[in-house]
Amino acid sequence: MIASKGRTIYLDADKAPTVPQINTNLGALANGGMNPPSGGTYAGVTRDTIYQQIQDMSAKRISTLDYLKKAHEGRVYWLNTLLFSRTDLSRMPSFDAKKIARRATNYLLLGLSLPTILDINATNALDYLRTLNSLLLEFETYQQIHPSDGSSSSSLSRARIPQIIKRAAQSAGTKGRRTSSATEIGLPMSASDSADTKSLSGSMMSLSSSMTSVGSSVTSFPASEQELLPGEEYTHLLTPSLPFDPDFYETFATLCDVLIDCYTRIMNLIPSPAMCGPGVGEAFIKADARVRKIIVTGVVKEFEDASRSGSKSEIAGIGKVVLGGLM
Repeated sequence: MIASKGRTIYLDADKAPTVPQINTNLGALANGGMNPPSGGTYAGVTRDTIYQQIQDMSAKRISTLDYLKKAHEGRVYWLNTLLFSRTDLSRMPSFDAKKIARRATNYLLLGLSLPTILDINATNALDYLRTLNSLLLEFETYQQIHPSDGSSSSSLSRARIPQIIKRAAQSAGTKGRRTSSATEIGLPMSASDSADTKSLSGSMMSLSSSMTSVGSSVTSFPASEQELLPGEEYTHLLTPSLPFDPDFYETFATLCDVLIDCYTRIMNLIPSPAMCGPGVGEAFIKADARVRKIIVTGVVKEFEDASRSGSKSEIAGIGKVVLGGLM
């Protein structure tokens, strides 16, 4: 817990006393799978309690994301210990050039996909939370298939890819996004136009091959739907083609802003305890857990390790100065 400028910032490393209680109460409602009865309570949890805990957890997550963004930008001292510049961050083992390019691409895909669900599910809290959870599940699957360390999936993992994606699509409750085909983009398909079709198709294939050759020199990882593995399709996660590696720092800052908007939307969609309908508590705790797992936990651990190592170096340097004056 950090007190800064009148605000209290909670990180996952902090054992804030209200967090276990929030998880327990929301879990109790989620396990019940129903609204509290007409009396307003279920499993010892009231609508007012669930509403307040969702609001509190959303506010704490917004503070955490804002703090992580500022830490990457070198605007705050991490836990009042060290100030990390980009040069300092580049020395972290996880900030290897190849790894950071893959992470930036993954974060960019998630950041591009989130505004879509923000626009589509603008009025119903439950639909919004379910769609958000489905998107995060697909992103988690994508990261397992395309790890951020740049390594390729093993043969066993490749064999399991169709089953993994099938389960993700089933949890989303909808069919996978259709891929473009010749008939969908208006190519002439009549018999009289067969010559034109072959000519146009040949031109498109030559153009595609030239673009592929150029793209292969720029990036070496799957970044478009055409480069995804067989059977790898996503309903909510967008996977556009990227001509170059995005900047990690700008991408991470933007992703934090988008996630802050997501939690702000949750708070706006649930303005009162009456909006805590069936499944809202369950959907929220699942989506929040995935945000914490995908973004927050890993980043906090990286900064904790770096700050611990940097603090030891600083103390060792002070010790040399002090002992040097006595000897």
